[in-house]
Amino acid sequence: MTSARRIERAGFAALVLASALGHGCASGPLTALRFENHAPITAVNDRRPIPRPEAHEPGKLMRRFELTARVQPIHELSVPEDVLAANINALDEVPDSSWFQNRIGVRELSASEIARGHDPGGPDRSGPLRVLSSKDHGTAPGLLVADARGDRYIVKFDPAGPETETGAEVVVQRLLWAAGYNVPENSIVHLQRHDLVLAEGAHRTVDGVEAPLSQRDLDALLLAAPLAPDGRGRRALASKYLPGEPVGGYAITGVRRDDPSDRIAHEHRRDVRAQRTFFAWLGQTDVKQANTLDMWIENPKGSGLGYVRHYLVDFGKALGVWGLQPSREADGYAPHFDYGYAFRSLLSFGLWRRPWEGVEAPGLRGVGRYDAEHFDPDVYSPANPYPPFLFADRFDAFWAAKIIARFRREHVAAAVLAAEYSDPRARDYLVSTILARQRATVRHWFARVNPLDRFEVSAGRDGLRICAVDLLLAHALAGPAGTRYAVSTYDWDGDELDTPRVTRATRAGRLCVSGLETGLAHAGYTLVAYQTFRGDRELPPTIVHLAHDPRGGRLRVIGIERR
Repeated sequence: MTSARRIERAGFAALVLASALGHGCASGPLTALRFENHAPITAVNDRRPIPRPEAHEPGKLMRRFELTARVQPIHELSVPEDVLAANINALDEVPDSSWFQNRIGVRELSASEIARGHDPGGPDRSGPLRVLSSKDHGTAPGLLVADARGDRYIVKFDPAGPETETGAEVVVQRLLWAAGYNVPENSIVHLQRHDLVLAEGAHRTVDGVEAPLSQRDLDALLLAAPLAPDGRGRRALASKYLPGEPVGGYAITGVRRDDPSDRIAHEHRRDVRAQRTFFAWLGQTDVKQANTLDMWIENPKGSGLGYVRHYLVDFGKALGVWGLQPSREADGYAPHFDYGYAFRSLLSFGLWRRPWEGVEAPGLRGVGRYDAEHFDPDVYSPANPYPPFLFADRFDAFWAAKIIARFRREHVAAAVLAAEYSDPRARDYLVSTILARQRATVRHWFARVNPLDRFEVSAGRDGLRICAVDLLLAHALAGPAGTRYAVSTYDWDGDELDTPRVTRATRAGRLCVSGLETGLAHAGYTLVAYQTFRGDRELPPTIVHLAHDPRGGRLRVIGIERR
């Protein structure tokens, strides 16, 4: 049954099924699921000390062939079984781990925190940057430099047009960091010829061939970069080297076999699958194993043992930047080749109107083909099929939408300001568009579950009092008219304790019900079933599981079950 999705793995041990229930699932919102009576897990210790793992990178052409010729058609021609996320706790949330650290989703962030991200200020410019090497693989020339502190940075320029990729790298990095993902420290720098000096042994790599790097090579690379309108020099992105040693991108399916802490298949991690919702919001379509990076971090130093931290990297083609290329008009809407779209086009003799038709770049410096008018949160595709996204469901998207909803205008404005766009119209356009896509994303996914959250319980002389927040209303995405709730309680054995209490919505979305009976057995185990009605539509129920804390006797929420 659907509620079995709440069984946690990786040692969470949060759920058990009641063996004595014979009638509990017969009808209505009741469930056979029972949670263990302990505090929900908020952090997972997945930093078991291990020797440095081997780096694993699949061949680029072989991986693209496998995804396009095998994974995508098999998925589109079959009806895959739902496999629900495994790395969630009893409250349907993602605990902190080496993959994800809850930030704006659980606490208030200031605009200055997002403007800074986890970037202490970029390279130390008290002296020139020493150029160690350059690399040019035909699309994005870049440098490896060391600053006055000895910290290393990758310096990248804008091959797609002034301020495009460098701007997207900073904006998306700031917002994903605030959401909770591990990302590099990115900042904008402006360079002139005297800001760069060749280090001893500096070399260049072009299409895999290495040769000495000369001053003439360096000058040519710098002159090819866009010049800032204010004359400060050549604009570039400085991305600080990640701590630790790189051991390849994390696999798009399965686990890293040489890391015992990596026990949940990556395609069934909510923090990986829900990237689909974050990336749709931000127009990040360059999604592939090569744009993730696992770093082995030795701890303690000199021990030969450490742990793996998982990063997202390379956001330069987000915010519609990739869509500026003539061959990428479908950026964000379809992969490089889509069987479904090809079939529709064939049947309509080319007359079928594709969803990306009409999307235009605003013609502002640094801004890609990124708009809100044509945006549909559920019509999103990376450039190539990405298996974790094929398994993403409405519960994963709802979790992401809750985090996205917490970004305020000043948060988004701070991220955009950090990208140092020279045209204030570009800044205004991006802030407005990101916010419009935010509202569309949140409204879409809040409508596909029963979006009750932030449950609070207390027990008084007149019985149980429980409060909740309807997130759709709390974020002013709908009015309260026509919304009502039916709240019922059940004991451990599934016997109804109260007749349903019906209450209507308030504009703020907060609803409280008092005087409810609670169960007696199993530490007062009580199920509170919420049914939400919007007009004539009944949403899937949300069931809150309560029990008394064995240590203090206080009634608390020990589990949330969404259907």
